[in-house]
Amino acid sequence: MHRYPKGSGLPSRIPVIEMVGIGAGGGSIARVDTLQRIQVGPDSAGSEPGPVSYGLGGTQATVTDANAVLGRLDPARFARGKVALNIEAAQQALAAQIGAPLGYSADLAALSVAEIVAENMANAARVHASEQGKHVEHYTLIAFGGAAPLQAARLARKLSINRVVIPRSAGVGSALGFLWAPIAYQAVRSFYQRLDGVNHDEVNALLAGLTEQATTIVRQAAPQGDIQVQRIVYLRYAGQGHEVPIELPDGSVQAQTVHLLQTRFAQCYRELYGRSLDNVPVEAISWSVAASTHDDLASATARWTPSNTHTAASSPHQRQVYQIEDNGFTATPLHERTALTQEQYVSGPALVVEEETTTVVYCGFSAHLSPQGHLILELGSEDFHHE
Repeated sequence: MHRYPKGSGLPSRIPVIEMVGIGAGGGSIARVDTLQRIQVGPDSAGSEPGPVSYGLGGTQATVTDANAVLGRLDPARFARGKVALNIEAAQQALAAQIGAPLGYSADLAALSVAEIVAENMANAARVHASEQGKHVEHYTLIAFGGAAPLQAARLARKLSINRVVIPRSAGVGSALGFLWAPIAYQAVRSFYQRLDGVNHDEVNALLAGLTEQATTIVRQAAPQGDIQVQRIVYLRYAGQGHEVPIELPDGSVQAQTVHLLQTRFAQCYRELYGRSLDNVPVEAISWSVAASTHDDLASATARWTPSNTHTAASSPHQRQVYQIEDNGFTATPLHERTALTQEQYVSGPALVVEEETTTVVYCGFSAHLSPQGHLILELGSEDFHHE
């Protein structure tokens, strides 16, 4: 009643990608609240005026300002040199807005902001994994975007994750995903049915209509080529509030199809929740048909696979970067990602720079290129390599 006031409509349930947003981007604004705690986000300085270090009129300290002060960003390479980072202005903003209320130096204020961001991300991952019944330390962390590679290894340490992948062209990963993704359309219709009394004719007519709708729309965008169709029914035990998506087999829905759906649902339910309710009727709530062109990701990535020739590796430059283990700034190697070879392992602490982002290789991690050109960070991997 209070969440949905009159005129706001009714909540609807449709298939979506589950995402957890925590407001920890490069433009997220840092502040000290009334309880003397550092808070980061969710409000953002955006790109204009942006962080203080951009010199575009921004006055509030941000995550990018903190990373700049910590030495993690190379002013000569930032945004391909199109943005001249003003490190001194960032130091002044952090000192005044974070350091002064807490009695911190500008460097400690910057480190505190970066640590708060990492801990916010780690806590969100812990909660999400716990809700899903998963052990987050068993997974590989994938970081893409301009800012994520700066924090990925630190986040992995907090989550006890041993492997991090920084995909090739991670800084523009969303744009590449948009260009590479197949053309697709999904049509969903609510149609309640108990599996022990399915009206086969009505269900088949419904699926035929959804298939025609989805394929027609995809064909308008892709006049040539084959179209793939996937049909899904959302099932639950009677009385439950959440459904489990189960793929429908090809062909018309018949008695044997219903039996197969029962079996698939029970198996999937046991995998998710550890048991099945075999004496409870199963309900179908929604039916979905997704049409798409063939996934061309394999050929697209093949075009991006690096050749066996690399830019000749030279002695890396060094940069003063704040290291938590040393509690201060130390000379840190700066490696060009395009100059790395597949046989080369970079031991942390180090920075791996490229045109769109910078990867921070923290102490204890080592980095190397995969055959596909992705940057792999592994905890203690240099010891395994030497063995």
